[in-house]
Amino acid sequence: MKIQFADAAKYQKEVKQLYKSAFPILEQVPLFLLYRKAKQHKIDFLAVLDDGKFVGLASAAMQGDVVILLYLAISDAVRGKGYGSAVLQAVQKKYAGKRIILNIEEMDEQAANYAQRVKRKAFYQKNGFEILDYKVREVSTTYDMMSCGGYVSKTEYEEVMAFYTGKVLYFIMKKI
Repeated sequence: MKIQFADAAKYQKEVKQLYKSAFPILEQVPLFLLYRKAKQHKIDFLAVLDDGKFVGLASAAMQGDVVILLYLAISDAVRGKGYGSAVLQAVQKKYAGKRIILNIEEMDEQAANYAQRVKRKAFYQKNGFEILDYKVREVSTTYDMMSCGGYVSKTEYEEVMAFYTGKVLYFIMKKI
């Protein structure tokens, strides 16, 4: 396995198909905005390749030494073959020396997909992420926060999100 990153714009068809299938509609930012933010250098929007073959996507917003892993998805065709861990290792290498944060659906035992949530949390913990001591609510969903490379405060998270989305939009997202 040889993980590489490339500009997502070069793999638009594959990126769109995976993005639409991997993330709930309420969590999907319109793709044109992700491409625009990447052109503005506010995010990295990346196709994930293994020896030149598309296997996934990743998107990250950064400011200072804080990186928010916004999206990470592995193609169904290769899921369960170690790509998720390999990509997380590549992400950690790409952003070496930075603190990386991400969110996952909160561990709500009443949720229909509770078992999936537990599995996702264990996956990230296996790959060096730790649960943080706060939650974030955005667009009517509450998330548990996880980080690796060091603690990221809620204020730091919100500052990067406000930079990525714009302060007004981020304020609205928190209120929905």
